[in-house]
Amino acid sequence: ASGACLRTLAGHRGIVLSAAWSPDGASVATASADGTAKVWGAASGECGATLEGHQGWVRSAAWSPDGRQVLTASADGRARMW
Repeated sequence: ASGACLRTLAGHRGIVLSAAWSPDGASVATASADGTAKVWGAASGECGATLEGHQGWVRSAAWSPDGRQVLTASADGRARMW
């Protein structure tokens, strides 16, 4: 890392609580206090999917080992697989 910002992933309406690279490095999953998680293209910075359904802050997002699913954990007391 050079210290220079390479890309800004903007689109959440609340603070971003976690971010995780996909296993292949092609995508990033973010979790937010706005109650959503998002999946972003790492190269483009474009939001490819918004994962909605939690009733509280989404505190974390993690990729499955094969990169095909995202697991989110929320303050609503639930974890969801997407």
